[in-house]
Amino acid sequence: QVELKKCLLCIFSPFGTILDIVAMNNYRLRGQAWVVFAQTEQATLALSKMQGFPFFDMPMRISYAKAKSDAVRKLEGTFVARTPEQMKEHREMEKRKSEEVRASKAVAKQARREEEALEKKRKAEEERIAAAMNEEAPPHNILFVQNLPAATTDKMLRPLFSQFPGFQEVRMVEARPGIAFVEFDHERRAGAALAGLQNFKITPENAMKIAYAKR
Repeated sequence: QVELKKCLLCIFSPFGTILDIVAMNNYRLRGQAWVVFAQTEQATLALSKMQGFPFFDMPMRISYAKAKSDAVRKLEGTFVARTPEQMKEHREMEKRKSEEVRASKAVAKQARREEEALEKKRKAEEERIAAAMNEEAPPHNILFVQNLPAATTDKMLRPLFSQFPGFQEVRMVEARPGIAFVEFDHERRAGAALAGLQNFKITPENAMKIAYAKR
């Protein structure tokens, strides 16, 4: 902290008389400092000239302090020393704030982990679907249907496939609109539906692409 104060004194002293520099090393206030000028005009000039100034490879973010410093109160004659009890209460309050910051960061970190896990799961599902789309599979009683309109539902597909014997069900993939799996009781009957509905146009722009699903 001594080195930090020396650096701050060096770069801010050209703007006026500095009464005090306060640099904290606790967790919550790390990276913050208070530079106390004798006059408000001096502080204003320093703020305008040094805003964004690179300091230890980071641009400084400068604003007015929310309260007067002890140094200013002493200069004005309004300073009242804190009692030991007040000092203890202040330290305990700072400790609580530091703990709250740590807890908040821990919650945010856990939320990021959960989000990353969901994203990983989603990507794995997409890769599985992509593999099904790109590889030809041997005959199977389940058909893989793609190039459907995004708003397609199982109720819309059921009338098309149920006209073929052996139809059992349609399963949509919530994570990937535009594709579906259609199950028959036998691969031969699934093959008949594949041949009968291949390139059937659900809409003028959407011709169904059907293949056997991978086992």
